[in-house]
Amino acid sequence: MNSTETDQSADPGSGALPSLTPGHKLAFTLINASTVPVWLAMILFPQAAITRWLVGRCTVVFAGLGLTYTALLGASLVQSGEMIDFRDADSVRNALANPTAFLAGWTHFLAFDLFVGRWIWESNQTAGRTARVPLLLTWWFGPIGLTTELARRARRP
Repeated sequence: MNSTETDQSADPGSGALPSLTPGHKLAFTLINASTVPVWLAMILFPQAAITRWLVGRCTVVFAGLGLTYTALLGASLVQSGEMIDFRDADSVRNALANPTAFLAGWTHFLAFDLFVGRWIWESNQTAGRTARVPLLLTWWFGPIGLTTELARRARRP
């Protein structure tokens, strides 16, 4: 195998993960890019009309991410020929070693993090506040941002 080819045959038990193909890498970039404008607007320009417009169109983003997730999950199941046993940690870990299943999982993360971020943004807008730190933390670290926002709310009268 030359250096431009990818190794899709890594043994799951060896600890080595299969490399992402150029197509998988492009999909990863596009899936990530689909949420960036909304995140940047909510964090940098929380009061702007463009932010309200972008957040108002999140349903389209969620639908796109949902369809992408469904297609990737289906494709990964066809590729592996095995159902994931979500009661077995090794089954889930092995499934996510498949590049297509990894992309499905990543899409899942992005969709739910953006959903939580939109909730944080909307509820703070209604209350006349900004939430830049919880939003940034939610974008980058998911539950850490949600926990930060919930802690902020608990401290408010």
